[in-house]
Amino acid sequence: MEMTNFDEWETDLELGQAIHYSGPSLRIEGDPKDPSAVTPINFSSLPIADQARLLREGLAALAAAARRAPDVKTSHQRAAEESARLFAQRQNRPVRPTLTLNR
Repeated sequence: MEMTNFDEWETDLELGQAIHYSGPSLRIEGDPKDPSAVTPINFSSLPIADQARLLREGLAALAAAARRAPDVKTSHQRAAEESARLFAQRQNRPVRPTLTLNR
């Protein structure tokens, strides 16, 4: 399979994925500029060198899209923020001792 253009990616920051026009796609977790996990999809039919280049170019396309739209968050980021908010608001959290500087 000969691919001439490695730069043609369609990105969706809310889903955390990038789809190449020829079929392979990437799904990430975490920050698009520095993902914590990357899942390549439909890469197995490609030569190893093309897989590596597509992976690199796809991650670069996601990072560039994140720089253009800094306020867009992935579904994983929204879920983590919601989990943290619910944890902070729970009623049965332990009481922690407080430090006071008054005597």
